Amino acid sequence: MSQNKRLAPKKLWLILLGALASSAAAAEDSAWVQIFNGKDMSDWDIKFQHHPLNENFRNTYKVVNGLLTVDYGAWPDFPSFGHAAYKVRPFTHYLLRSEYQVWGKQAPGGPGWAVENNGFMLHSQSMASMGLDQDFPISLEAQLLGPHNGSGSPNAKGTMNLCTPGTAFYTTPSGGSVVTSHCLSATANPRAPVDTGWERVSALVLADSLLQFRVDDKSVLEFYRPVYWKGNVSGDTLHAPANGTPLTGGYITIQAESAPYRFRKIEVLNLVGCMDKKSPAYRSYFVKNDPAACSATVLDAPGASASWGLSMEEDADGISLRGSQAGILELRALSGAILQRYPEAQSFQRHIRLPGRGVYLITWKTGRGTWIKKWGMP
Repeated sequence: MSQNKRLAPKKLWLILLGALASSAAAAEDSAWVQIFNGKDMSDWDIKFQHHPLNENFRNTYKVVNGLLTVDYGAWPDFPSFGHAAYKVRPFTHYLLRSEYQVWGKQAPGGPGWAVENNGFMLHSQSMASMGLDQDFPISLEAQLLGPHNGSGSPNAKGTMNLCTPGTAFYTTPSGGSVVTSHCLSATANPRAPVDTGWERVSALVLADSLLQFRVDDKSVLEFYRPVYWKGNVSGDTLHAPANGTPLTGGYITIQAESAPYRFRKIEVLNLVGCMDKKSPAYRSYFVKNDPAACSATVLDAPGASASWGLSMEEDADGISLRGSQAGILELRALSGAILQRYPEAQSFQRHIRLPGRGVYLITWKTGRGTWIKKWGMP
């Protein structure tokens, strides 16, 4: 194959990325899923190495002054790594954007390489599927760094590097060789100061095709065709697929590996939805079609929910629902994109918060069909 033919797929990706960035910038605010609610950790599963699921060891993950905070103030030593995953739903095709700050001092005994070091673990396995003594979830890490390295000198690396616990990737969109080295450096970029500066980072994730990491809206790293690949994870790694199995989706997870961090924004734009331009649910930024999102019809007659075995009560914090039959409850954007999804058993109770100001759709799917209600605040 000629050099030009090998480069063609990458050129096509660059065209796609430019068009996607432009259309996503115009996405309505209600289309972005605010996966951190600014109040508590109720939407997150927590797993520390050597500890059971949802034991928030030494109260490390907390919300302080509206910021999701990784705090080592109660750590006299450093015995284990931790992770917190947004448990409401996994994602496949999406944009993630966040603002983070490095603060305070590293936990005593933390490894030298972990100074001012944290990360978003993308396409992560669930916390419930991790082994008791597993140190890192199988995932693709968007590595977050502060301005200093382990010796206290300025950090020459850029933030949003890639590390690959239990994973690998390919060198080109259409072929090439598998890269199994653990970490790949992003383009160097300046770091914000500890305690006062905020970093703006984002990631474009397109299932098992492409991932692009960005800092201040500038691309600093791209890689292709992520796959499972055993290595760089210790402990009991349960449910690890065979080497070379495509890695198509998973959970968004935040690390705790000895450096204190703060996050004031963590939000996701789902890129799966109606791609039929004739439908009012069409959005130009969707990259994967969901035909069901195109056919949604709002049925908002008074008292209609009761005939579907569903009662609803709004309050200042969201909406409480009770059901008397099994089904699937979803919160969707007006575009039809799924923001939250809950498979429900018979006789359930569920409280849903709005992820932000805007109008949304509550959908209730049973064997009878789908009932849909508009809800929210413009």
